[in-house]
Order: sequence, then C-alpha cells, then structure tokens
Amino acid sequence: MNQLADTAREGGPERLTAAVEALAPILVGLGGDFAMTAVLAGACVEWGASPMALADVLPRRASEAMMLNEAVPEFWDKAAHGRPLPEPVSASSPQLVRTLTGLTRWRRGMDKNTMTRMAMSWFDMEDWLKPLITVMADAGFRAAVPDDVKAELREHASAVAHRSRRAAWVDALAAVLDDEPLVVIDPRTRQGYALTMSGVGDNGQLHILLADRLVGDPGQSLVVGDRPSRSWVEAATDGDPHLGPDDPAIRLFRLFDGRGTYIGPEGVPADIEPLDGTRVIVLHPPNGNYALGLGRVFEHMTPTLRLDRILEPAETEHWLARLAPAVENDLMAE
Repeated sequence: MNQLADTAREGGPERLTAAVEALAPILVGLGGDFAMTAVLAGACVEWGASPMALADVLPRRASEAMMLNEAVPEFWDKAAHGRPLPEPVSASSPQLVRTLTGLTRWRRGMDKNTMTRMAMSWFDMEDWLKPLITVMADAGFRAAVPDDVKAELREHASAVAHRSRRAAWVDALAAVLDDEPLVVIDPRTRQGYALTMSGVGDNGQLHILLADRLVGDPGQSLVVGDRPSRSWVEAATDGDPHLGPDDPAIRLFRLFDGRGTYIGPEGVPADIEPLDGTRVIVLHPPNGNYALGLGRVFEHMTPTLRLDRILEPAETEHWLARLAPAVENDLMAE
C-alpha cells in the first residue's frame, strides 16, 4: 500500500487519477484487510485524483458493507450460544468467520460466501466509509451516483449510525441536494425569494447561508435584520468550519416548512418536505440566542446558495395562501 501510494503521488493528478482508475474495478471483490485498498483510492482523491472512476463501485460496496454489518449481531446471537461478539478488529476475524459460516451447515438458504462477507463487514465497514465520505464531497461524484443508490446508502447508514459516526456522515452526504430550487417566504413583510441550493450539509449551515443571502436593505426588498458576521459565513462556506465558544453563529431566524413543520438546525435540507413539488422555507423571528459552534459539517464540500430573484407580489401571495400555520411544538421553535 505504501509503495502504491508513493508511486501514485510522484506523478501528480494525472498519475493519481490513473491509480484510482486501476484500483476501482478490483474493489468489488475485496473484503477484510484488503478493503484498505478503498482507503488508498480515497487518499488518492484527497491528493488530487478525480474520483469519478469510483462512482459505479464504491457507493454500492459501502452500502453492502453497512447492510451486512447491521445483521452481524443477530446472526452472531444465533450461532454463538451466548458468547460475546468480538471487537471489530481484524485480529478476531477468524473467530467470527468460523462462527457465522458454521450457520450454513444447518440453516437452509445461507451460503458460505455471504456469511463470510457478513463477518468481514464487522471489521471492514469503516474502510469503505472513509473513502466514500471523501468522494461524496465532490458535486460531480454526487451527480454520478443514481438516486436509488443514494436512497440505499441512507437506509443502511441510518441502521448502523448508532455504532458508527462515519455512517451518520454518509447518511447526511447521501441526502445532499444539488441544483435544488428553494422558495423562502417572509410573512412579516410578505416578501418571497427564489433560490438555488447545492452542497449544503445540514440545516445549521443553511441558517447561516440564508441570513447572508437575504438579510439586507429593506428598500431593496431584502429581509430586515442584522447581517451575519463574516466569520460565520466563512465557516459555512470555505473557511475553518469551527467557530469556537467565543464567536458562535447566532440563529437569526426560526425556519418552518410550507406545511408548518419546524426545521431544526441539526437536520438536513433533504428532509424539508416539499409543498406542491417545491421545498418552501418560512422565516420566523428568533426566540433567544441559539448558538451554532460549527459552520459546516463537511469541511471539503463547498456549498452554494444563490439568490436567483425576488418573487413578484402575486407569486408571494400564491405561496402565502398555501402555507400551513407554524406548529410551534418544538422546544427550539418556541
């Protein structure tokens, strides 16, 4: 691995891309310690390679690893007769493989290859997730992954997120919206805005970006309020994402969707339910100082939130007539 990495890095981006293209086809059949090959491919991308050769294999292989990893405790309980589940380190992999493949001798419908891959997923899942997190920060890569594969990634990642922080990150990355139309309504001034969103990792980041795009001169039909600090905006875009305790970003709005549901800063934009086919955000005044210590979750994913135009009064009234009242039953929404 070290020799491959050193050789790839000697030639710059072209050689790094060639290395990724050479590694991609063999990833499908790898598992266990050999899954480190995927980590090497991800490292090449971090060093400057194009990730596109991995689009057809890495998301599916990571999805499979999470799906199998989820099932390990159940099958271990059936096979191990009360023995504790091994720690997910490769030194204990032979024990897990022997135990799970032993099920194939007396349970119909189970084959040795599947059970071996399941056992390996207990040890190699993180090696598939590491490079996937790297490449999913790239907008072109995200666009190349089919929607059904992204849906599977979210499903399997959410199932194992309680024991893998990286799985939780994969869940969020698979949900990232690109070139997504967004309508924002300010009921206080009866103003509306059409925006386009890409690469926004969570709703906390979206709070900051909305304030940066929309707060301004009311004479120009912008939202009345204090402009967000530049340090907040930089943390949400391409600066150091960590704001720290001395300069947290303060929430300037409470956000609700068009159906009246509160949009918490900890959620993701994809979970904002569309209204008439469009994601709609309704601005409400803040109640208290809700502080955000992190400008963006994914440091290497640069977001865009473009204000395309200010809605005509008739368009705004169209949306206002369809909005449900805000349901303020969340502690942070009150």
